[in-house]
Amino acid sequence: MQILLLEIRKILNWKILLVLAFVNLILYYFLIDFNIKHFPNGRPALDSYRIGAEMVKNYGPEMDESEKANFRKKYEEEVRKADEFFQSREDFKKVGVQSYEEFENMDRSNEVQMKLREKVIFGEEVDLFWELQERERLLEFHQDQEMIINNEINRADSIGQKHLITLKRTGQFDLYPEVSLMNFKDIITNIAIAVLISVVLVISPIFLSDRTRNLVDLQYTSKIGRSIFMRKLAAGLISAFIVMTGLLAIYLSIYSLNNPSIFFEVPLNSFIGGGSWYNLTFFQYILLSTLAIYVLGFLLTLVSMGISNIVPSFIALIGIQVPIILALLIFGIRYLLNLIISMWLPIWLVPACYIALIGIVIGSVVFIWNREKKLDIVL
Repeated sequence: MQILLLEIRKILNWKILLVLAFVNLILYYFLIDFNIKHFPNGRPALDSYRIGAEMVKNYGPEMDESEKANFRKKYEEEVRKADEFFQSREDFKKVGVQSYEEFENMDRSNEVQMKLREKVIFGEEVDLFWELQERERLLEFHQDQEMIINNEINRADSIGQKHLITLKRTGQFDLYPEVSLMNFKDIITNIAIAVLISVVLVISPIFLSDRTRNLVDLQYTSKIGRSIFMRKLAAGLISAFIVMTGLLAIYLSIYSLNNPSIFFEVPLNSFIGGGSWYNLTFFQYILLSTLAIYVLGFLLTLVSMGISNIVPSFIALIGIQVPIILALLIFGIRYLLNLIISMWLPIWLVPACYIALIGIVIGSVVFIWNREKKLDIVL
């Protein structure tokens, strides 16, 4: 236990923690900060979020036909408010616009009318008209539900068709605005990048630093012997867990400032464009994404330790790890995290990729351990 704690302290020393803090400040600024400060990002994203929150508050995480009718009734009430708005404005009376319908059917070639339109929407930024546009978009999805899912069924394979037919019977799809879900997907992807880079930064020197100081020969000829390899492995995994947990706690706490909790109970399939193989709620999807980051982090930890044990120098360590990390960040995260349960991919693909990666990494660790047990030590 003392050796294990000593190895953890060696990994998480104050110098590496300072570097880790500096690197994460940079990564946060470039990758995450924008999606926190600018959410919802302009119009109509702001209106989409507000209306979505209102829908969850009024109807809950699911909507039946009467609630859809109520949503349409609310839209019609807003249209009447818009009619009253135009009837109270002299500038619109002069151009012959006295209702929302006339406003929507304005002559695009009429310069005076177009200037008035831009004045109300972009100059005065009257919330009512932005909200009406978003409500119309949502109503179109509600009205076209059957057509949309029938098109998806026609394009899907046999497994996908079975899933979509079941989903069609429930009617719980393409109901709620997707702005909060899309924001989470953007943020969790960038959080994963920051966390995985941090893990590599912390773990990579674990074996190589001892070798460059000629400590391996002394360690392997001591009483503890070659089993120190496994203790270093355990120390690396524990250290990676500490780093990932700390960073995820910080980043997800910052993400909570975007107030996603109102949508936590909404099923993924109920969001527009949220087609998922499993009918998880938004909160369950957040937990699954967090678990996926842990799995990827542990796999990358084992890969980094394996490379650190084999390469002769820090230059070689960097040269080998950079392509692996880039491949994971550019290609791996998209499929293994962002699309983890998406119907854009076959249902078996992501689980098969995880099983293959876990098998390859564990097999490589076993190979390196067997190699270590037979390695000659020359004093």
